Amino acid sequence: MTGAYIVTGGTHGIGAACVEHLASQGAKVVCVGRDTERGSQIAGAFPTVTFCRADVENEADCKAAVDLALTVGDGQIAGLVNNAGMSMRRAFIDTTTADWDRIFAVNTRSVYLFTRLSLPGLIRAKGSVVTVSSVAGMTGAEGMAAYCASKAALIGLTQALALEQGRDVRFNVICPGQVNTRMMASTMANPNILNALLRTIPAERIADPREVAEVVGWLLSSNSSFINGAVIPVDGGETAGIQQLPLGSYN
Repeated sequence: MTGAYIVTGGTHGIGAACVEHLASQGAKVVCVGRDTERGSQIAGAFPTVTFCRADVENEADCKAAVDLALTVGDGQIAGLVNNAGMSMRRAFIDTTTADWDRIFAVNTRSVYLFTRLSLPGLIRAKGSVVTVSSVAGMTGAEGMAAYCASKAALIGLTQALALEQGRDVRFNVICPGQVNTRMMASTMANPNILNALLRTIPAERIADPREVAEVVGWLLSSNSSFINGAVIPVDGGETAGIQQLPLGSYN
């Protein structure tokens, strides 16, 4: 594989699964995150992984991570996975300006920074960018207005970039549903909440992060060479449509 891959938020959850998926195929990967202990463990397990401690809210840190990837990849960036993110459950009326600015800094501004900084290396490699949005970016979620807005922005950004730069670089966005990550920890620990949630998912289960990483890996690969500007739910059918009562209920 020519060039290096960057995965932000790469020390946990979907990001860690993406790093491991790419590394298992022999790719050079720069794993970006704040958890030094976990990042060092992942890098120690895969010889082609380099850990870069960085705060995605800090532009200098973002540039340092991209510069490292350019060094590792001999000036080329084969792929960028914009995965770093945070959640926020708060009624809109209670959401402060600081709340709004923080969630956009982590979820949206970081994608702008990493993509803009990586673009020259991506163009040289004819690379691919996969940005991780959410089902909450495709539809509203009560009590999560700031989160929904930050994730919806990623869809518009991805589609605009596909139009502007699609001759040289592919840009796609995935929208995971319910995935067994740290964000889901409190839900997974409460059987009542978990069971209620499962009833909204046709697949009737929570995804493993590796299932999402498989989709990311495919979008980064030449196997998806004509996929550009796509918005792909990875949600077990959660956003397929309105769920009605079982057919027998109408008789």
